[in-house]
Amino acid sequence: ILGGKLTYEFIRLNLPGSLPHLSLLNSLISSSDSRISEGEFRFDQLQKHFDSLNVHYAFGSEDCTGIVKRIKYDSTTNAFTGFPSLLDRGVPIKSYYQTDSFDTLKLWFNSIDNASLLNVHMIQPVPSTDNSSISSPYLLSAYGIDNTATADDILQRWWYIFNQSLQRNIRIIGFSTDADPKYLRAMRLMSGFLGALTNFQVHQHPQAFQIKIKSHWSWFYLREQQLLLFFQDPTHLVTKWRNRLLSATAELYIGNQSISINHLHDIIENDTYSKLDHGLTKSDINPKDRQNFSSCFKLTSNDLFNILNADDDTRGTLLYLRMLKMIIVAYIEKTTTIVETAYLSVEINAHNLLYLISLVKQKQLPPQALHIHIFNSQACESIFRNTRALSGIYSTIVNFTVHDFLRRAQRLSLLNEIKCKQLQNGSVDNLVFPIHYKHRVERQSSFTHSQREIDEIDIEQVITDAYHQALDMLEGIDILNLLEKNDVLELKPLSEYLFRQLNFDSKKHNYSSQICNLDDE
Repeated sequence: ILGGKLTYEFIRLNLPGSLPHLSLLNSLISSSDSRISEGEFRFDQLQKHFDSLNVHYAFGSEDCTGIVKRIKYDSTTNAFTGFPSLLDRGVPIKSYYQTDSFDTLKLWFNSIDNASLLNVHMIQPVPSTDNSSISSPYLLSAYGIDNTATADDILQRWWYIFNQSLQRNIRIIGFSTDADPKYLRAMRLMSGFLGALTNFQVHQHPQAFQIKIKSHWSWFYLREQQLLLFFQDPTHLVTKWRNRLLSATAELYIGNQSISINHLHDIIENDTYSKLDHGLTKSDINPKDRQNFSSCFKLTSNDLFNILNADDDTRGTLLYLRMLKMIIVAYIEKTTTIVETAYLSVEINAHNLLYLISLVKQKQLPPQALHIHIFNSQACESIFRNTRALSGIYSTIVNFTVHDFLRRAQRLSLLNEIKCKQLQNGSVDNLVFPIHYKHRVERQSSFTHSQREIDEIDIEQVITDAYHQALDMLEGIDILNLLEKNDVLELKPLSEYLFRQLNFDSKKHNYSSQICNLDDE
């Protein structure tokens, strides 16, 4: 699995009798529980995996990636892969493209476009109280799609995953995806965040969470009952924040201050400063490189902030980048304590984060549920990278087809299963796998809170401190004068004003009859 077929054959030939033949090994892999079929949700295998870990809480994620558009025949399922999966209430129909008729196959090729994307679902176990390490995410399902799914399909699929997992004693706390508009709409509709499912009261489910919200929390826009919590993937959120700054068409202002990439260009080209002073290069602010996540850390360095702070004309850009740093600290850095995370939260993530803290404070969830840095969709991105890395050394094609992914993901799942059993066993005779020192640290819990420490968190004080810090950041910009002139400077009237504006501009409703029938299943 790690070295590929040539490496395995080299070791087997030079150590006679030490390893089985490759055909026997492939047969063992094919007969294992790690076999993955397109469109199949492996809930039974997930249950076995969670039972072995002794965990019951999990967080789901979903994402898609571009693939090679090619149809292949899968002999193990007697089905063709590479067509876009047909969805039944958001859930793909397993082995739909099975036929013994050449005419039917010809019709499919002539009338159906090949799948252009691969959609995957990952389940991240929440650590138990007696386990300090964070287990690897589990691949639940994978299938080809054509990007025609709607927000209705997505939330119906989440509903299906939640119920099927619950039947197996696995409580899905929530889901995380990137900031795609369809996913964001599904999140808002299901959580009631400036939106509503008119024909389906999902929050009235018997297993829904419920917290006590004080009447004077004017700044909290979520309802008391929530079946699932949702987080936008922080890495996607950070890169989108950066790309907005680098956009050639967007004109950003905060008060009377402009937010411009030209301020950073001037710093890089200024002979007064060297790279040692600001740490930036031209590639860090290249708008064509839209996935340059590492540059986000350079754009939020204290050295750059000091240079921007020295010029009154760059205050807007400074504030924009400081907010970017808050997102990184809140949801990506693993050393951030939960109090600091709540202090620095933004948007829908902030409401769901505060809701999650309240659930732990009210003892509806264990303290281990506050490992915020694992509640993202990077598990999907990781399996995409690892699967592409399994390309043979003589292959010039880095990307994969649906069939290639299913075959490679099976080997990755088997490898993760072996590693998991080795960690759980604790024997001195275990196999030792090479692990990068950064990854070794990342798999350990970054903090361990006791229930008493969480009980001492004063949410209202955290919000008040965040409000006053925001006032300090806006000092010297005419926004404060404008808010004071309209009597909305204080926290309560400001929160009520923002809610009215957001509710008027972006309120979303869903009247779908399909959603109405979900509770009948």
